[in-house]
Amino acid sequence: MTVNELLMDAIKFDDELLAYSIYWLIKNNVKKGTDFANSINWNLVNHEEVKQMRECNELNLQTVKTYSLPLGNRQHIIVFAQNEESAKGHVFAELGRIPTKVFDISNKMDMSFWFPEQQKIKSLRQVKDETLVFPATAMIFTKG
Repeated sequence: MTVNELLMDAIKFDDELLAYSIYWLIKNNVKKGTDFANSINWNLVNHEEVKQMRECNELNLQTVKTYSLPLGNRQHIIVFAQNEESAKGHVFAELGRIPTKVFDISNKMDMSFWFPEQQKIKSLRQVKDETLVFPATAMIFTKG
């Protein structure tokens, strides 16, 4: 896999930190896009500059994150949205109440759930890939 291919995968799978770290390496001539990705020395990345590039959104990424919002009685709603405020607004529009807590669970995209209406197990990533408009409800589930 090349550095360019890794960058494209990072963007495709909404791994913003990885995408900007690779972008920084290319932009600062530490790596070329045609180099092998397994040769990257991540210690060379200037994380402060990467943080600034992310804040300025130099790559113009429109990442969709995954949030879990507790509803009470061990129930949670999972929402795909660009930010916490959008997730809260979506829950308010759908359920008429503003959740008090929001958990970013974007690192759990490969967690799978049983969807009885479709009679199949699907990962959150699969559900997100099937979603056309954001913010969107992925599911409501009872924890425990």
